[in-house]
Amino acid sequence: MKNKVVKTKSFISDLPFKGESLQAVYSNVLKSAGKSKLYSRILALILLPFVLYGSYYIYTNINSRGVDTYAVDPLIITYADGPPPNPMFSVSDMLPGDFVEKVFNVKNDSAEGEGVFMDAVKKEELKAFAGILDALITNETDAITIFNGKLQSFFDLPPISLGIFAAGAEKSFRVKVTFPSSSGNEYQEAKLVFDILWNTEAPPIELPEECKLLEGKITSVIEGTEGNDRIWGTIANELILAKGGSDRVDGKSGDDCVIGADGDDRFLDGGSGEDIIVGGSGNDRIDGGEGKDIIYGNAGNDNIDGGEDDDIIYAGDGDDEVDGGNKDDKIWGGIGNDEIDGGSGNDLIYGEEGDDEIDGGSQNDEIHGGIGLDELEGGSGNDHIFGDADNDQIKGNSGNDILDGGTETDSLNGNSGTDTCVNGETLSSCEL
Repeated sequence: MKNKVVKTKSFISDLPFKGESLQAVYSNVLKSAGKSKLYSRILALILLPFVLYGSYYIYTNINSRGVDTYAVDPLIITYADGPPPNPMFSVSDMLPGDFVEKVFNVKNDSAEGEGVFMDAVKKEELKAFAGILDALITNETDAITIFNGKLQSFFDLPPISLGIFAAGAEKSFRVKVTFPSSSGNEYQEAKLVFDILWNTEAPPIELPEECKLLEGKITSVIEGTEGNDRIWGTIANELILAKGGSDRVDGKSGDDCVIGADGDDRFLDGGSGEDIIVGGSGNDRIDGGEGKDIIYGNAGNDNIDGGEDDDIIYAGDGDDEVDGGNKDDKIWGGIGNDEIDGGSGNDLIYGEEGDDEIDGGSQNDEIHGGIGLDELEGGSGNDHIFGDADNDQIKGNSGNDILDGGTETDSLNGNSGTDTCVNGETLSSCEL
């Protein structure tokens, strides 16, 4: 059983709202047992705002530009009687026998069932107060006691399951903290600060074959529609399924797997992180962004930019334009008349089938033309270039290059540097 990624932080400022996905108003009940002022200023109790991060479902907005798809939080936490205070829950001058409680609603706003968990983390404490205070947590909707004991025991427990919330289900919960009447004066000026955490249980995620290298990392799924979608990822590691239509996808940070599927996708951007991007059958524009990415252009005439770092690019069928970008890339052109630029770095490039134009770019590259009438250039650096089959034109350009024409009638031009040329019909500027 795997939980969706959840991070919570302590905040003394107001609870941050996330569009329409998170709403909060406040109710506070403080009751006194009427003890004398002798026990005044004994307790300062602060419950910090609930903050949800990293558990996502999909919100779709259909407008004149098409369909916008966002990842948002599946849980809506609701209070009553006004906005949250700053801090959300602060009590002082509490007397032995007093209690304070908060009633709140939890709603699953996603389109599918979610297992919901509750937890608490102690952030600050004076005079070991968590071991003195009593905590009672109840499910008001189902009349079930979730926890009844010392607050410290609640901190020590693993996250408590609140059960499966069906799509749209909403339940009410009550948290009551009591200062036992038997406590003495030694707890004057005591303090306790803790966070309450919420998260949801993620169902198993079935990954496409191309995404298997990210198995165990992917924590959530974002699905587009058959229309023209705009999809933004999050900081999590996600499987993004664009589906049909001309889509724009930005994976943002995280190690994402982006699947373009059918349609001419205008932009598939993995964002930062080590991403896997699959273009689909249309004419796609793909940018790996930062990180060591794996890119599959598949069918269609694709425009592919590996971006930063060491990328692996399979351009696939079609007449593709490929730029490896920075660092040391490995590129396979596939079937079709491709234009390939290795960019900077020590690149390994295979033109494969078709009449390809390949430029290794800067540094020391290895280039294989494959089948077809290829034009191969080494660029700067000490390059090793193989024409392979058919009649190729090969230029070493600057650097000390090795040019091998392979079979058929090839033209080899070493250009500047001390170059070695073999298996060529026409040789120029070849010193060895």
